[in-house]
Amino acid sequence: MTRLQPRTYWGKFKDKIRSLFSGDLSSGVLMVLAVIAALVIANAGWASEYHEFWEQQLNIQLNNTNLEITFHEIVNDGLMAIFFFMIGLEIKRELIAGELSKPRKALLPILCAIGGLIFPALIYFSLNFGKDTMPGWGIPMATDIVFALVLLTLVGNKKVPSSLKIFITALAVIDDLCAVLIIAFFYTDQIVFDSLLWGFISFFVLLIANRIGLRNPLFYGVVGLLGIWTGFFLSGVHATIAGVITAAAIPAKVGMNEKQFTNNIRNLIDTFDNTRSLDTVFIQKEQLELVHIIQKAIRKTVPPLQTIEKVLQPFVNFVVLPLFAFANTGLVIKAENMGQLWQPLSLGIILGLVVGKFLGISLIARLAVAAKIAKLPQKVKWPQLYGAAAFAGIGFTMSIFIGGLAFDNEAYVYQSKLAILLAFVLAVLLGSVIFRFFVKSENGQNVSTA
Repeated sequence: MTRLQPRTYWGKFKDKIRSLFSGDLSSGVLMVLAVIAALVIANAGWASEYHEFWEQQLNIQLNNTNLEITFHEIVNDGLMAIFFFMIGLEIKRELIAGELSKPRKALLPILCAIGGLIFPALIYFSLNFGKDTMPGWGIPMATDIVFALVLLTLVGNKKVPSSLKIFITALAVIDDLCAVLIIAFFYTDQIVFDSLLWGFISFFVLLIANRIGLRNPLFYGVVGLLGIWTGFFLSGVHATIAGVITAAAIPAKVGMNEKQFTNNIRNLIDTFDNTRSLDTVFIQKEQLELVHIIQKAIRKTVPPLQTIEKVLQPFVNFVVLPLFAFANTGLVIKAENMGQLWQPLSLGIILGLVVGKFLGISLIARLAVAAKIAKLPQKVKWPQLYGAAAFAGIGFTMSIFIGGLAFDNEAYVYQSKLAILLAFVLAVLLGSVIFRFFVKSENGQNVSTA
């Protein structure tokens, strides 16, 4: 009789590597590789060439206006508007039919998101009050949902129930919505109202199109780009806000309910089968017409919001976010710069993200559950929530983005990025330690459920 050999460490390692490059995980891996590539280039003697490339300027004629924009602005103001558009679609979907559509279920992630915003801001504020670094208070308030979900996935389903991932996703959606409002109200210096009016007129055109039943995604994309994005970009309000506003106008209703769809499809397929086929690779004209009708029925059954989200998600995850990471993390790291990490700006960001997020989410969750105004998600124990709260301290994408808006001083921008990278590492370590030592797989028991 042969005994089954236990799986080797090499086998487990290969499984982990394989999982890294499958599904949503590959997006997070690609972002990490982009950060590493930017740091290597900047610290291998090519820092000046790296920065010169991103600051090259293009001149574009638009509505009799000469638009001057750098490659860096194309990424941060242009491509990131698509990222914010995706955020807007997620917010709308969650509010209509997701975790945020039911008040009872939505209450805990909403309260935790608010705690995860207030605590980091207070920590940063307390360390930077009265200093010229005060504008950076919004930096530690962000949560990067991509990395948080990647890390929860790597921990494994045996330690992370799906309800915990849903909770963190809902929390991050609220977090992103607040970040968008913070950018709109606190990081906009001067407003050109004529351009802003053009943006809002374009938005109302989309709302009317939605109301009368126009469902063509291309129409919404063209008006959103040429109308809303251009208007906001020229107005002085950060152009990425245009993405969220455009998303609010995207139709989310189906044109045909499920029952109608299934009945129609059955009838159409039966008719197709009963039509005499040709003895060639081509189908009959009648069959071709039936195929077109089936395609129209499918388009009516899937809301444009879901169609657009599915099409854009790979582009955002595999192009926009890695490119943003590559364009914004080329820091020259020198020994003398490490001393900056003890300055109020850096400490406010690091402690805000790592400690503030963890305490804000955990304490508010404890208070809400103790007061019986909310309850933990199904199958989630306290140590699991603590681990997820630690991972929520990764504010990478949005934190870097807000840091670029908060400061005109390049030294402060550099310092904030360095602090965000260190906070990233510390948040990962804190969450990993919690899941490693305080959470056991579902066939075991939690060390603490109190």
